[in-house]
Amino acid sequence: MARQFDPRKVLRDVSNGLLRTFFESRGVLREVPWDRMGETQIEPVFAAWQNMPEPDRLAVQVILQDVNELADERGLNVLVEEVRRGAPQRLPEMAALDGRHDRAMWVYLNLPEAFDEAAMFARADALAAGRYWIKCNSLPKKELVADEKLRTSLADALTEFYWPAQMRGQHCSVEHYRRANGTDYFFAYLDDYPDSHIIFDDNGRMQKRSDRSAFTNVFAYCPDGGTLELFARGGRKVIVPLQSLFCKSVLDTDVDPADPQESAFQLDHLKNRNVALPTDPQDRIAEVQVRSLRLEVVGAPRRRITLDADPQGHRGDIYQMVERYLNAAALPLAKLRVTHAKFCLTFMHEGPGRARTLTFNVGLNSCDLKSKPEDMRAVGERCLKLWGIADA
Repeated sequence: MARQFDPRKVLRDVSNGLLRTFFESRGVLREVPWDRMGETQIEPVFAAWQNMPEPDRLAVQVILQDVNELADERGLNVLVEEVRRGAPQRLPEMAALDGRHDRAMWVYLNLPEAFDEAAMFARADALAAGRYWIKCNSLPKKELVADEKLRTSLADALTEFYWPAQMRGQHCSVEHYRRANGTDYFFAYLDDYPDSHIIFDDNGRMQKRSDRSAFTNVFAYCPDGGTLELFARGGRKVIVPLQSLFCKSVLDTDVDPADPQESAFQLDHLKNRNVALPTDPQDRIAEVQVRSLRLEVVGAPRRRITLDADPQGHRGDIYQMVERYLNAAALPLAKLRVTHAKFCLTFMHEGPGRARTLTFNVGLNSCDLKSKPEDMRAVGERCLKLWGIADA
């Protein structure tokens, strides 16, 4: 999770009534003069919290960090999704609260299971923020029963892959969650390389401690579409076998290693100036701009040309660059294929300030939309289908 944690700011952003309920539910901070405090006078709360015993103080900090992480657009969208799934009748109570931090804290206090699952999904969305999820199409469309046997099967397969090759991942724990949209998420936690750290014990003494932290792989399988999106570090030499072992251990299907020529996304038609990029009227998009194209010479995969349009330029700037800077006689478009594209959507201007925008990248088998806020991700995915880039 990536948001900066300022404990005093979080305490200020959560209303005193909810803070009081939170601390008193844990049997602490009853001495704080809640009734005589203004909404921003949190120093008594902060001081009392810091004077709590170390285990209790750290437990509170972990919860407040999760509240802080969920108090943005991405996190609140996931919270609403989980509340709508588990307790839709309570959505009006959540909506009646003004502050983002208040809404996150209210869910923690009233619907802890929804809060825990939202925090898990928010971590998955933030895990690859700014990075790409690798997509695999044409998999079996199968409703999963993610019981202990299935999770153990995936964990064992991951251990068999990582431990002999990388001398890490000897231990693995897999957790499963199903999102409201039906996507099955598998979070695989594996032990990383051992490392030593300088720490302070409960008495303030400095010590050196060796331990193994965990690294995370996330698999998102959509049974309706037969697609798998995967986040893991290590590039193609890791991604390809992980796709195969997931299909074998979870879907009970043998999948050959991905063919480099096969693509989850179709981009080649984007090199033509007259390509149609329609949008759904409900998304209220004013303009679509192709910001960047990466072109690869057919038959010479390591020879690439990248064109980046002026962000302040007009909609057809990228195609003007294609016509001006590429020698069509020596290298016609038919000998080039598009391997990467960047898009910018500008929404209709509503209210003060600048119009909202959404910028995202798509490769032949990768896309960074999953790291965008939920509502923006949905808009981008609709566009990819309308443009013929993703399967309808």
